[in-house]
Amino acid sequence: MKRNYRQRRPIFSSPVPKDVKSPKIKWKILPIFWMGLKRTAMLLGFMMLLSMLVSLFVSYSVLKGSAPQVLPKQMVLFFDLAEGIIEVPEAPHITDPFGGGGVTVHNIVEALDKAAVDPRVKGVYARLSGGSIALSHIQEIRAALARFRASGKFSYIYSPSYGGEGGGFGGYYLASAFEQVWMQPMGVVSIPGINAEVPFARGLLDEIGVEPQFFQRKEYKSAYESFTNTEMSQASEEATKALIEDLRAEIVGDIATGRDMRTSAVEQLVDKALFTADAAVQAGLIDRSDYADVLVDDIKERVTGDAQYEDDLFVTLERYLSDAKPKHKAPSLIEDNLLPAKLRVAIVNVVGAIVSSAAGAGGSMAAADEIAPAIWEAAEDDAIQAIILRIDSPGGSPTASETILRALQRAQDKGKPVIVSMGPTAASGGYWIATSADQIFAMPATLTGSIGVVGGKVSLRELWNMIGVNWEAVRWGENASLWSMNKPFSDSEAAQINAMLDQVYEGFTQRVAKGRNMSPAQVEALARGRVWSGKSAQRIGLVDKLGGLKDAKDYTAELLGVESARNLEFITLPEPLTPLEMFVELLADQGSVMEALRLQGSIAQSLKPALEQIGVYQSQNPAITYEPLRIR
Repeated sequence: MKRNYRQRRPIFSSPVPKDVKSPKIKWKILPIFWMGLKRTAMLLGFMMLLSMLVSLFVSYSVLKGSAPQVLPKQMVLFFDLAEGIIEVPEAPHITDPFGGGGVTVHNIVEALDKAAVDPRVKGVYARLSGGSIALSHIQEIRAALARFRASGKFSYIYSPSYGGEGGGFGGYYLASAFEQVWMQPMGVVSIPGINAEVPFARGLLDEIGVEPQFFQRKEYKSAYESFTNTEMSQASEEATKALIEDLRAEIVGDIATGRDMRTSAVEQLVDKALFTADAAVQAGLIDRSDYADVLVDDIKERVTGDAQYEDDLFVTLERYLSDAKPKHKAPSLIEDNLLPAKLRVAIVNVVGAIVSSAAGAGGSMAAADEIAPAIWEAAEDDAIQAIILRIDSPGGSPTASETILRALQRAQDKGKPVIVSMGPTAASGGYWIATSADQIFAMPATLTGSIGVVGGKVSLRELWNMIGVNWEAVRWGENASLWSMNKPFSDSEAAQINAMLDQVYEGFTQRVAKGRNMSPAQVEALARGRVWSGKSAQRIGLVDKLGGLKDAKDYTAELLGVESARNLEFITLPEPLTPLEMFVELLADQGSVMEALRLQGSIAQSLKPALEQIGVYQSQNPAITYEPLRIR
């Protein structure tokens, strides 16, 4: 019987007929070569492009930062304050590689003091059009303007409006220090006073099943009241009212002096709040209602006698500061080789929330692992005679603050005096690091103190129940879920947290008592988490003197037996990045951007930032010394 082929066919394949030959491999040499050539060309092109970018960035940075400028024999210093005023220059970012920089308060003060004694500078012209300016920065600039005007030189400021876009009257507060205040005819002057508003979201959190569990030391420590309370506590209201009263007295007094008014008249104008251009002129708030081009022509005529003067006259802040020092006489062998070198003083900036590590901290953070080594470097350098610590920080991690404080104490043990200059904010952890200083300076509007601690977490248990999510856990350790956001603290866990906060608070107050030479009872009376203005802080002994960075420099010169701060060499530590180092950081930012995008894609991670206070609360850092209040 003939067998059916299908019955003997293999299950998974068909037999290959014997007469079928294997095909010969046809090598396609030309396409392979062409593909390799294209990829090589792309790689070489990318490397050339990268090299060009590096060269461009380095050249731009070098030319921008260090090239001496040839300035006119007579000039007017021009400040463009449209972007506001900052504490320290901002580093370039991958999204804005040629940005960075920024007008710092120290740039402005330095330029004004230099211009006051520079015979080439006839006056100052500033443009203001919005932008955020901290009150203490305004006060430092006002002091510099007073020194400049004392030299007999003119000062003009122009803005389309002063506070007309809802920015408060910080801009006008600054403007009132100038000799002439100009404004556009359609502009308005808005001086409505100070309005400190605080949102309280406890009702909303209760509605969505989120339970904030934060504990504070003590009643004035209001960092998380926005989450824990439905309204402002009595202690918080008391402290805020006192702050506003201090600021009111300073601002009214300064405006009255600048505009040659009585303080009662300024108070009445503040109560009226809003003025059109004509009304502002009649009230004496501004000198003239006109346009910027008219002001420019007036300045040209005042300096040169010709309103149509076309030559170089207005010199920007950046250009002026990059100018080589005027050479009034030829350098001599004695000056170059025989005169002693200037004494060196290190300036260490602590700007932003204080954290332990720069890794993953992001911008606007003060990382202890960068700041402490810089202080150690200054302590070990025999050429550095003193350290000025410039602080603009609302606080942060107690351990990070302690790391910085320990580095400062080590410098003091080696005979280096430490002088603190407080910027807009030096509160909580920002005050912690200042406690051992030999001298503390603050501006009247500085926010400082806040000697206290707060810590805890939020529980999402009720939220998960509402949306039908059940969490199961397998644990090792009785308190393994201590920081879990899926359950509230148990009684024993809450007791442990409170014990930890008590320990941190006690350590904080002990450091204040030792550094400020106070008794524990004296410290307790002014601590308890309360925020003080610099003016009040000086009155109660938390601050030694009122003044800015220039005053701290002058004090340091006197302490070191030097005639003037101009005879000192100030260096910034950590040292600013070189252009090449900044470019490498820009490349590294690409990874950070991609990582951020990946995190945004995670639902679990997207919930957490919404429930935390951005940049401050971290589950692995349960206790913080932080004060978020800023009044501008």
